This record gives sequence, C-alpha cells and structure tokens, in this order.
Amino acid sequence: MILQKSSTLLTSGLIAVAVAMTTPAMAKNTDVRFVKGATSANYQGQLKGYTYDTYTFYAKKGQHLKVTLAGGNVDPMLFHSKLSDSVNLGQYSSALDKNGAYTLPYDGKYTLRVVQPRSQARQGKTPKYWVNIAIR
Repeated sequence: MILQKSSTLLTSGLIAVAVAMTTPAMAKNTDVRFVKGATSANYQGQLKGYTYDTYTFYAKKGQHLKVTLAGGNVDPMLFHSKLSDSVNLGQYSSALDKNGAYTLPYDGKYTLRVVQPRSQARQGKTPKYWVNIAIR
C-alpha cells in the first residue's frame, strides 16, 4: 500500500515537472488602467526565458488598439475568446492599418501578451521593454 502511494506521488510529481517545463510561465498579469481622460497607458517589464507578461483590458468592437513597444526583442500578441488565433500586433504585422492600429472585432475582454522569440528564450535572454497601450 505504501509503495503504491509512493509510486503514484512520484508519477504525479514527474507529470507536474513535465508540464511546467513545456508550458510558458506568466511573469506578471496587469489590468490595464487609464488615467481619467487618457486613452493610453504605459507599462514596463522584463522577460526571462519562456515567460510572458499579460495585460488585460476591456474594449468595444470597432475601437482601434495601438501597441507601441520599445526595448528588447519582444512581440505583442493579442487574444480574445472569439478570435480563432492570436493576432501579432508587432510593428510590421499585416493586421495593422496604415497608422499602426488594429481594429478590434469584438466587444469584451482582450489579453495582450508580451513575449520574446523562442530562439531568444533558449539563449536565456532577459529583455527589458516598455509598452504603450492606446485604445481610441
């Protein structure tokens, strides 16, 4: 009986380690807040390895989202429960209009993840970044 419990605990522990090694860890989760009367907010962060930072906000269909990043080699990826895939909002993304903004297709909660390329993460890079999130 004790051997069976130990075996089960060991198996559970190995599965947990495997999941932790293959699943990127979220470094921080920030609710985006605008100062009264403002249409944008600034944040800063630093990524380590496969971690990513998450910025959550609510917006309406038709609003324009512009994400400006400075600093290390990082990319902004946008998520919404109704989007079939994430949207790359990087500087050269085809999803952006001529002003560098993305027109939001749905009402509701959006999540912006700031990530670094996998090749950088493998090398152990720890880029610092500054992000401006503007919704109009």
